[in-house]
Amino acid sequence: MGKKKHKCTCRPQDPNIEKRNVYFNLYFNPYYKETFTRIYDVLIDTHNRTYESMYKDLKENPEKIAESYFKEANETIPSNYNYEYDDGSEYYEQIESYVVDRMQEQSLMHYQFELMSLSNLYQVFEQQLRKWLFEEMTNHHNEYINQIEFTLINEEKDYGEFYSQFGALRSVLQEMKLTFTMPSPIASDLPEWADLFGVIEDSGIEVPIVETEIWETIRECNLLSNTFKHGSGPSAISLYKIRPEYFEKVNKTKLMNLYRTTNMEEVLSVDKISFEKYANAMKNFWEKLKTNQGGSVKLDIDISTEQEA
Repeated sequence: MGKKKHKCTCRPQDPNIEKRNVYFNLYFNPYYKETFTRIYDVLIDTHNRTYESMYKDLKENPEKIAESYFKEANETIPSNYNYEYDDGSEYYEQIESYVVDRMQEQSLMHYQFELMSLSNLYQVFEQQLRKWLFEEMTNHHNEYINQIEFTLINEEKDYGEFYSQFGALRSVLQEMKLTFTMPSPIASDLPEWADLFGVIEDSGIEVPIVETEIWETIRECNLLSNTFKHGSGPSAISLYKIRPEYFEKVNKTKLMNLYRTTNMEEVLSVDKISFEKYANAMKNFWEKLKTNQGGSVKLDIDISTEQEA
């Protein structure tokens, strides 16, 4: 008879559920590495080309854009005042209001473009990470070495709950003790001392992924995404602690709290936020991820449902 397999499930209140450490061998396919990293080059290029074609003049040469709207206003708003008895002040106020309104609209479109781009950027990374973890953790090799069977009672619901929050992703990477090989501080900061201390060229130290600057930068992008989507709340509070310069304020009052919105008013300083900074951090994450790595996670195992291997 073969070995009996237990089912990995998600029913913690069931008396037949037992917490067990399950070890996973994780393989990062070179094809995945190529495709996962390349998407960030495409996203950066698309972002930059969109900015150049639609918003560069607005941000860097606003007088040119204002002049075009002034001409548009003159063609759109009828000039029906009497030159002999009216100084035309009302007409020119309409022209001025038209120009100001169009400029504000386009500025808001740029603001939304930047934040929606960042929100989409984070979603790309999160879905990549969840996809890779799910496929590796549930593959037949890991089922065999642990003598368990992964079952999805409701595939859409169960996968939808699979490490679907940033905190959950951080926890599983931390629990499995996954690391990046990072440059040695001596070799990178004091290269002239490297030989003296016997530091081999290109050697490095193992650093938990969740303690690296790469991961902290990705966390910032997650907080930005959540702040843009939800406004005031835990993400905005956490983001303000590390990036207060991202928040527009009047005196000490955040405009986000004043206007009660994050997408219909410009309450975040998008000109201080770098899309490339966050995209490159995500690209670096996949470049640094090892081809082979492994670790244990404590999971709920259904010990009542056994079958012949």
